[in-house]
Amino acid sequence: MADMSGQDPSEITMATVDEERKGATFSGTVILGIDPEGGEVVFFKDFLIEDYKGELTAYLATDGDITKSIDLGELDQKSPSFRLPIPLGTDTLPYNTVVLSDKKSKKKILTINL
Repeated sequence: MADMSGQDPSEITMATVDEERKGATFSGTVILGIDPEGGEVVFFKDFLIEDYKGELTAYLATDGDITKSIDLGELDQKSPSFRLPIPLGTDTLPYNTVVLSDKKSKKKILTINL
């Protein structure tokens, strides 16, 4: 996991997740921050997904609206801590949620308020 030292703690946007949705349990921390290797990323720290059989895609969204979002890619369910990069030059100010949706059906599974 990337080192977040050197960042102003008031500028780190994060959420703790402990939710049960559609028979699956999601827990861990989601952080919108700066990667010391360059660029902004969404960090999933100690993020566990239990009892979900499909594949999930993550979106950085405005108010949980996938039509106003950035596709961050597929979640790595094999590792509890991973990061998904945000395209360079993206203004992240309007984005306040991370939405997890089923890769096949595109249905929203979980909305995480940052």
